[in-house]
Amino acid sequence: MDNKDRAKVLKSILEQLHAGKTVEEVKSEFMETFGNVSAAEIAEAERQLIKEGLPVEEIQNLCDVHASVFEDSIVDETGDWEDGHPLMIFQQENKGLQKFLDGEFQNAKSEYFEENKKERLEEALNRLSKIDRHYSRKENLFFPYLEKNNITAPPKVMWGVDDEIRDHIKRARESLAEGNLDLEQLKQAEEKARSMITKENEILVPLLIHNMDEDDWKVVAKESRQIGYAFAEDIEGASPSDAMAWLKDEDDKVEISAQGTIKLPSGFFEGKELEMLLNTLPSDITFVGADGTVHYFSEGKERVFPRTRTIIGRKVEDCHPPKSLEAVERLIEAFKAGEKDEEYFWLQRGGKFILIRYYAVRDEAKNYMGVLEVTEEISELRKLEGEKTL
Repeated sequence: MDNKDRAKVLKSILEQLHAGKTVEEVKSEFMETFGNVSAAEIAEAERQLIKEGLPVEEIQNLCDVHASVFEDSIVDETGDWEDGHPLMIFQQENKGLQKFLDGEFQNAKSEYFEENKKERLEEALNRLSKIDRHYSRKENLFFPYLEKNNITAPPKVMWGVDDEIRDHIKRARESLAEGNLDLEQLKQAEEKARSMITKENEILVPLLIHNMDEDDWKVVAKESRQIGYAFAEDIEGASPSDAMAWLKDEDDKVEISAQGTIKLPSGFFEGKELEMLLNTLPSDITFVGADGTVHYFSEGKERVFPRTRTIIGRKVEDCHPPKSLEAVERLIEAFKAGEKDEEYFWLQRGGKFILIRYYAVRDEAKNYMGVLEVTEEISELRKLEGEKTL
């Protein structure tokens, strides 16, 4: 059977699962056709389903069912990596997470259920919440390279499940703090986190191996520091210092900055002046062009949200999790149609008050040129009273 026929059968099996058939009902057909299946084949089958109109959320809801069908049949392409290599660290984080869930997390649950003591479970859930760093590196650093190669389904589906895991952990922590632990949230957080380990190792890692080169990994290594790591700090070869050592002298190389004079109607800048001016603004700014891709973001000392250089050229719809994509697309369409010129959002997180403003960028003739996002932490500004004058 050629690759095209294999793809059709694989897509048909996924369609049957989404129509309600059980794993047992489709597994025999799967085994008859596939002695093994590659991560790329699964990715392509899911991409075709999304292209034909199947909602990402539906694939997201059934991804554990998919995994049980493919169990033990996915080609192992994990390989061995040097100490400090970003993919080595990523895999070691999963081993560290697995060890944490099997050990410290189980002990904390036992102490809570058997002795009615919640302190260790609070600590364990706080530590589990650090999984956000692992997922954020995946979403912001790995996914752009897959998207550039038209591998879009696994990133969308995984990001959606990542957000579900984050939400389960958050709700479990909140309910525990209120004295009434939500057992279902706790169960779902653990089960989905365990399942994601398998999906990352068996589906994501092979895709990364085939779609990223050494220069790509160097970019990932450089940008990973601002997001952070989790669960592998004490594993030999996978600590933040190992990540730095792997880069060798790459960080010492001088970055090329904008050169020459940039002339504007109301003045001019030298390239370096403009770069530093934008990075000195009290707000983080990001510009998405009329083509729907990210063109620029400022790199101030203290960013409200992480931004990595892998985002440049990324489609704006790929920069957001599935749950917020519809709202983003509605806002951009309103800007394009001239129905809106600005929109504000705000949120409170960890004692910070974050204001996020969006502006439609237009030329003199009111033609749409893109969207400017301005993000600022304004908790101190909200405290101002009276006057302070020069």
